[in-house]
Amino acid sequence: MRSVAEAIQSRVLRQAARVVGGYGELSRRLEASREDMASWVRGAEQPPVGVFVRLVEILLDAGELGRAPRV
Repeated sequence: MRSVAEAIQSRVLRQAARVVGGYGELSRRLEASREDMASWVRGAEQPPVGVFVRLVEILLDAGELGRAPRV
């Protein structure tokens, strides 16, 4: 069974790929090898924390993540 963190990482990876136009372009932007990207997509390995942060930045820059409600 996948952990919550793994499920979130998978969703963020898929969404970032959609935003930039595919896994090939995402791999290029992340400067990741095709092998690493394939491993992350399959869920065989988790992306390093730095890569995950860059994925979140891609989504933030694209306006894909919701804003927190005003308090």
